[in-house]
Amino acid sequence: MADRLALLRAFRHVAESGSFSEAARTLGLSRAAVSAQVARLERDLHARLLERTTRRVALTDEGRLYHARAVRILDELDALDDETALRARRVTGRLVAELPEFVGTRLVAPRLPRFLESHPSLSLRLVLNERIEEIGRADADVLVRFGLPEDGRLKYRRLGAMRVVCAASPAYLARRGAPARPAELAMHETIDYVDSAAGRGFDWEFESPAGERPGGVVTAPAHGRLVSNNTDAALEAALAGFGIVHDLDFVLRPLFAQGRLVPVLPRWRSPPYELYALWRPARPVPPRVAAFVAFLAEAVRDAATA
Repeated sequence: MADRLALLRAFRHVAESGSFSEAARTLGLSRAAVSAQVARLERDLHARLLERTTRRVALTDEGRLYHARAVRILDELDALDDETALRARRVTGRLVAELPEFVGTRLVAPRLPRFLESHPSLSLRLVLNERIEEIGRADADVLVRFGLPEDGRLKYRRLGAMRVVCAASPAYLARRGAPARPAELAMHETIDYVDSAAGRGFDWEFESPAGERPGGVVTAPAHGRLVSNNTDAALEAALAGFGIVHDLDFVLRPLFAQGRLVPVLPRWRSPPYELYALWRPARPVPPRVAAFVAFLAEAVRDAATA
C-alpha cells in the first residue's frame, strides 16, 4: 500500500505541475526516479496516463479520470494524517498566513473566530496580498494561491476548486438588458479585477455549456472602464448598478437569494480554479501549520456546499 501511495503521489505531482522536473523537486527525488514511478503505475494499470513530448506533459483522457480519483484519495489520507497529528500534539505559537485578499476577506476571516477559539495558545497574523501571482512573504508559514507556483520546493495541499460567475443588479439589467453570450459582454459595462503583473484586467473565461462547442473555453477580453484590485470594491460597484461583475460563486449566491444581484449568463461559468495551501518543507509539519491547512480545507468544503 505504501508503495502504491508513492506512485500515486508522483503521478499527481507530475499531472498538476505538468513537469517531471518540477515534481522531482517537490518530492525531493531525481527526475529519473519520478519518471520511473509514473511508468510503473502505467504498467500496473495497463493504461497510458500521460502524453509526453519534449516540451510538455499532459494528461490523457484516462489520466484525467484517474487523476480526479487519485486526488480525492490522497486528500482524504492527508486530512486523516493531519487530524491524527493534531490530536497528538498541542497547537501553539505564532502563525503567519498570506492569502489573496478576496480569499481572506470572503472565505477565511468570517470563520477565524471558531478556529482561534479551538486553539487558544495560537496567535495568527493574517496578511492579505492583492498581487495574487506573487509567491509572497518569506516569513509566511502558510500561503494560499490559485494554482501551483513555479517554486517546486514548497509542499502543498489542494484545498478544492472554485468557479466564477457573472452578476449584475436588477437596476442595471432593467436599463441595459442582459447579454445572451460572452461575446455580448463587449456591449456592456463590466467591472474587472486587475492583473497586476500585466497592468490590466483579467480576461473573463467561460466553459462552453451543453449545446455549445464541446469542451471549449471561451474568453471575453477585459475591457471595463472600471478596474479594481479589490473585489469588495468591484462588488459594491455592481450592487450600486454600474455594470456586470465576475466573482466567486459562493460570494454571489447569498446576494442572488436576497435579490440584490441577478445571475448573468447563467449557463456559462468559469473553468474550475484550483486553490492550494503551500508551506515550506519541515518534518514533522508543525502542528500550527497542519491545523491551519486543515481549517482552510474545511472552509473551502463549506463554501462549496453552502
